[in-house]
Amino acid sequence: MEIGSLADWFVAGGTIFLGIIAVFQDKIRAHFRSPMLDCEIDLQPPDCHRTISSIKKSPSDYLKCYTYYYRFKIWNKGKTSAEKVEVIISDIFRKEGINYKRLNSFSLDNLVWSIPGEMGERKVYCDYISPDTYKYCNLGHIHDPKYRKEIPGEFNPELPVKNDETIFCFDVKFLSNILYYLIEPGIYKICIKIGCANAKTITREYELTVTGKWFEDEPRMLREGLSIVQL
Repeated sequence: MEIGSLADWFVAGGTIFLGIIAVFQDKIRAHFRSPMLDCEIDLQPPDCHRTISSIKKSPSDYLKCYTYYYRFKIWNKGKTSAEKVEVIISDIFRKEGINYKRLNSFSLDNLVWSIPGEMGERKVYCDYISPDTYKYCNLGHIHDPKYRKEIPGEFNPELPVKNDETIFCFDVKFLSNILYYLIEPGIYKICIKIGCANAKTITREYELTVTGKWFEDEPRMLREGLSIVQL
């Protein structure tokens, strides 16, 4: 092939390449500048912590008890704000031997954000997460077991647990009368989906171990009461 012809081919190829870039430049730019969602959990304050809950039992009766809250950091590691972010717990499996068995009673549901809405409502959408920042989303909580029977929506007599054992309550939006969001001590695999209006949905899987142990001492409870590791 002559040098002139080869040069023409290079020029033609370059022209085609630039044409492709021009056609798809908005999509390419959006790809590199879009939000990038991620999540992490650290079993120590402030991600997970002990607090005193004031629970309304009736219009004039409040119960105060210790509660441990477990929260995810939902990160935006992209270049633009993530909009209308939601976190969904899509599946739960309980470990039996070396295998996991799906909990068929569980229904896909949104987890709620740690910061309530303007009217105090439990929010399932975070309006936005700025680049290189995070917001907290609740995974769930553990109440002092000796008060469990007195707390609305926290007592399931069908769970085979002792009075002094803990159960784990997922902080889902819909607190069904079926009480599927309450789980007894055991080892579980949970599937979490995180999505927003302007980025790809991501999926994370975790192994969650509920030991059933209760300690008022915060460091010990966060070490021995529950563990969670990403799979």
